[in-house]
Amino acid sequence: MSVKSVISALRDKKNKKFLISSHKNLEGDAIGSMMALAELIKALGKEAVVFPPEEMPESYLFLPGVNKVKTNPFNKAKDYDAACIVDCTDIERIGQAQDALYMTRPIINIDHHVSNSRFGTVNWIDSTASCSGEQIFELFEKMDIPLTKNAATHIYAAILTDTGSFRYSNTTERTHQIAAVVLSKGVKGSDIYRRIYEETHKSSLDLLSAALSTLDITKDGKIAWIKVSRAMVKKQKAEIDPTLDFVSFPRSIKGVKIALAFREVGRGLVKVNFRSNEGVDVNKLAKSFGGGGHPAASGCALKGTIGEVEAEVLLKAKKYLKA
Repeated sequence: MSVKSVISALRDKKNKKFLISSHKNLEGDAIGSMMALAELIKALGKEAVVFPPEEMPESYLFLPGVNKVKTNPFNKAKDYDAACIVDCTDIERIGQAQDALYMTRPIINIDHHVSNSRFGTVNWIDSTASCSGEQIFELFEKMDIPLTKNAATHIYAAILTDTGSFRYSNTTERTHQIAAVVLSKGVKGSDIYRRIYEETHKSSLDLLSAALSTLDITKDGKIAWIKVSRAMVKKQKAEIDPTLDFVSFPRSIKGVKIALAFREVGRGLVKVNFRSNEGVDVNKLAKSFGGGGHPAASGCALKGTIGEVEAEVLLKAKKYLKA
């Protein structure tokens, strides 16, 4: 299926009210894509209800309308005609919003991850897009709907965060063209960058400092990793700041091909972020653990202590590089 199928579903007269959701561990692309898509649907004269899987992160509350989003907006699951899930590889990742899904209603799946499971009734997966925000921009473009400043702001936030401020390899000529258009709507890119990345709490930086003390690297210098335990979070009295990209620090070491960040997210559950340099496909490595994402940026969640998961992932990562 393609963007045409999504447009058809959005324009369908039977679909008057839409549920919009995304994945757990919300970040800029998930939030920006949900909010921009809601703007587009409202421009069609229809109703859009954003139903995030969790509370919106503090660092994104400045974006238009985000502070008004409710985490449980429905009285009944039948209160909508179709669902739109954005920037999400698997339906299981939408958390509490999954309880509201009425499976006989159309599910529109819009995503840019190559590992997407194509769970929707309508699936538009474009791995050439830097982020799902680019896809939402394309919908505005192809549906000839004027791009409002609010929608442009959300799309810029999506692009900025998923491209690592235009530093990652997913940044394309098209990405910069879209950024130019949204900036022309009066969006202040420098202000968005500052609000997301340069307004944090000291406790978050204390946590980063503690995490950096765990930084380690293999003898051959090809794999580097960092750890964030629940004990560290408790000691620093910190919340995990979604704008602190822990894995970028081991990734920045010269000669590193695979960077890893291990984060204990619950008792006996560890989230692993994979990043790569020099063309190594970490999506394949993440998929071997039941995860996925992009060739240069992927993730998974594994059961076990942080030490057990660290040993298991490092063993397979070393074998993967030698294969």
